[in-house]
Amino acid sequence: MFKKRSLTVLAGAVALVLAATGCSGTVESLAGEGDSSADGRSVLTLQDSTSYTQLPIRFGVEKGFFDAENLDVKFTQVQDAVTGVATGELTFAFGPTSNYLRAAEKGAPIKIVSSAFRSKGPFFLIARPEIKSFADLRGKTIGIATAGSSMETYTRKILTANGVDPDDVSFIANGVNEQAYGTLTSGQVDATIIHQPFPALGELQGKSVTLARGWDYLPTYHTGVLIAGNDVIDNDPDLLRRSLRAYFKAYTYAKEHYDEYLPWLKSKLGTIDPKAVELALRQEDDIWDNNPAVDPVAIRDTQDIEIEMGLQDVRYDADKYIDTQFIPEEYVKDFTYPRPAR
Repeated sequence: MFKKRSLTVLAGAVALVLAATGCSGTVESLAGEGDSSADGRSVLTLQDSTSYTQLPIRFGVEKGFFDAENLDVKFTQVQDAVTGVATGELTFAFGPTSNYLRAAEKGAPIKIVSSAFRSKGPFFLIARPEIKSFADLRGKTIGIATAGSSMETYTRKILTANGVDPDDVSFIANGVNEQAYGTLTSGQVDATIIHQPFPALGELQGKSVTLARGWDYLPTYHTGVLIAGNDVIDNDPDLLRRSLRAYFKAYTYAKEHYDEYLPWLKSKLGTIDPKAVELALRQEDDIWDNNPAVDPVAIRDTQDIEIEMGLQDVRYDADKYIDTQFIPEEYVKDFTYPRPAR
């Protein structure tokens, strides 16, 4: 079990860095208006995330996949996904498996209803170009997004597997995506754990090198699920079934039609180098598996890792918090996992 250490939170300067770099992994909000639809159609309400990984949903809306399920999609701003689904403000939400299990164990009226379009850690440990090896990280500062998050778990595991004691570095909660990238390019951190498209962007810009991919080190650590509130599960199961079917159709179509999806994606990420967008897709293609099934072995392994990391005391009865009766069976696949790097 690791020793708890104080974390420094970067603020203030991050905004200036972002303005200077001109980097953004998001598009403008496409939030809809209104809570109901005419002609008996249902409203699917989702968190107004415009991040790189959530854009296939908007692509699917434009392709008519949600319309085919008699769904009108509404995007809304919420501060917390758990609260959003628990109160019915959101139909379902995407996020980290371990965080949602902990929330359910603490009494949040939510359940995991599906794995997300991917469930393996899409995290890259990147460093400034002068960092030539893991040994060079000793005594350095590493960004871990948020203290206690799965991204910190991956960082600690990657370091340990490569002979670096996590106590020999300084961890900083430096945010995610643009924020994390800004702290690296400005020199506030020497390395950071981060999502695409920033590893690809850093590589093309010559501002970072990739030291490790997260899923190579924790192949059965489950990182992405969809959750719904108990009220939606109990009172509108058909909405949930149709919504999940459209969700997986959108993601599956996007991956199977890169020739169509990639130009669309580049147009939405207008401030990101188009070459970086294409490289980002290629670099994480093998974990974009579009499998809604939830592997109980991966859930068990995830909890054991959380216990090892000191983020969870005991293994929960996860079956109480998982309800997969709504998943679209036509997208279910056999569970596959990459070979561990170490």
